[in-house]
Amino acid sequence: MKRRIQVTRLLLWIPLLAFVALGFAGQAPGPRDTEAARDFKPFIDRVRAYVRLQKSLEASLPTLKPTKDPAQILECQHALAAKIVDARHDAHQGDIFTHEATERFRKIIHKAFEGPEGHLARRTMQQDTPFKVVTMHVNDVFPDNIPLTTTPPTLMLKMPELPPELSYRFVGRDLVLKDIKAELVVDLIPNALP
Repeated sequence: MKRRIQVTRLLLWIPLLAFVALGFAGQAPGPRDTEAARDFKPFIDRVRAYVRLQKSLEASLPTLKPTKDPAQILECQHALAAKIVDARHDAHQGDIFTHEATERFRKIIHKAFEGPEGHLARRTMQQDTPFKVVTMHVNDVFPDNIPLTTTPPTLMLKMPELPPELSYRFVGRDLVLKDIKAELVVDLIPNALP
C-alpha cells in the first residue's frame, strides 16, 4: 500500500516536471528575437525566390562541360547574368532588402561597430589596397577589381545565413547582396556601415 502511494505521487510529479523542463528548454524567444525573425522573414523568402529563379534560368542554359578554359567559364557566367538581368529588368533597390530587413541589418551592423569589439571589427574590414569607391546598382555586374573585404565573423553570425549561391559583401560603406555564380549585384543597402 505504501509503495502504491509512492508510485502514485511519482506519477503525479512526472507531468509537472516535464511541463517545467519543457518550459525552460523551449522558452519562447525574447521580444527582440521575435522582432528580428519577423523583420527577416520577407528578406529570407525573397532570397529563396531569387535562388529559385537563378536555378531555373541556369537550367535553361547549355550545360558547361568540365573545363579549365576561363573564356568558356566567363561565357557561361555572362549568359546566366544576361538571363537574370532580363528576368529582373524591373528590379530595384529594396526588392530583396525590404525596409524592415534594411533597418534590422543597420542595427546589427551599427551595434557590431559601436560595441567593445568595434575597433577590432573595423581593423578586420580594413582594405590593404585602397580602391576607387564605385556606385553600384541592382543588376550591375560586380566589379572584379574590388578587393575582397573580410567581414568580421561576429557580424556574420548575427546576419541571416545565405544559400551558397549568394554572399554578403561590403563595398565602401554599402552592404551588397552578391550572386556568386552570375557575379551580379542582387540588392544593396547604401551606407550600411557607420
